[in-house]
Amino acid sequence: MTNRNQALGEIRSLIETHHISQAEILTLFTPSANEESGSGGLLQRVMIYIGGAFIFMGLCVYIGMIWDDLDPLSRVIISLGSGFVSFILGLFCLGDQRYTKAATPLFLIAAGLQPLGLFVFMDEYLPHTGDVVKAASVVFAFMTIQQAVAFIATQRTSLLFFGLFYFYSFLFTLLNLCEIDAPEGPMAIALTGLMVSWGIAQTQHKSIAPFYFFWASLLTAAASFDFLKDTSLDVLLVGVSAGLIYLSVVAASRTVLTVGVLSLLAFLGYFTEEYFSDMVGWPIAMIVMGFIMIGVSVFAVKLGKKIATHDV
Repeated sequence: MTNRNQALGEIRSLIETHHISQAEILTLFTPSANEESGSGGLLQRVMIYIGGAFIFMGLCVYIGMIWDDLDPLSRVIISLGSGFVSFILGLFCLGDQRYTKAATPLFLIAAGLQPLGLFVFMDEYLPHTGDVVKAASVVFAFMTIQQAVAFIATQRTSLLFFGLFYFYSFLFTLLNLCEIDAPEGPMAIALTGLMVSWGIAQTQHKSIAPFYFFWASLLTAAASFDFLKDTSLDVLLVGVSAGLIYLSVVAASRTVLTVGVLSLLAFLGYFTEEYFSDMVGWPIAMIVMGFIMIGVSVFAVKLGKKIATHDV
């Protein structure tokens, strides 16, 4: 008993000397990510996601089966109500360590049902103006605010993902309302998307950055092609691809690298067909294009290996 008391006294002395907090001590007795994975944590997470998908699909099928038999209030409750309840349950799950992993599937269900429910509410209770874009902008604005507030309060990565998704959906509808069409509208969304993705990649929520990097860089390439095709400045398309490849190195993103390389190959194919197909014959041009593809792919593989250690 004396040895035990001495040991506890030494531990207490070390804690006071090095100013170790209670939370830091508890981490010593918390299973690591590898231990959780080895003990079935990964299987549990997969089962939770699959269960969430079954719940969502079950709700959708059930709603579809009884939809015509429901009155307006019931339709709103079963769509918007189910989504809002799922959202609240997800927030409650974050308050209990035992149910934290169930929060993301619940947020996923809420992210799908709440916009649907808002559209149903407007269809059932508000005057029909026929302006779908305006209605969509209201729905996406509400969802953006909800997800943003919840993310600020909880710092949950899934909420940031959905918040950005609805923000860009709102931005798309807003540009339509302002009659800013392609390619100006998509280019504005693409450039802001690249900047936001780069910012996210520097935070603890970087796991969602590849998704937004992919769509932002793809939209950048597509909008640039709409801007420059059939103009005297179409050679700048190569510069757009080079810019994406340079960004991939700076941001350490193989996602952007992939889109940059694919866009470069697509632009080279456009140049080949536009300017060189009648000059040396299309078959020869295709052979040349094949060698160019091989060379670019080798370069892309080497570049990808260099940034693999801190991939985004």
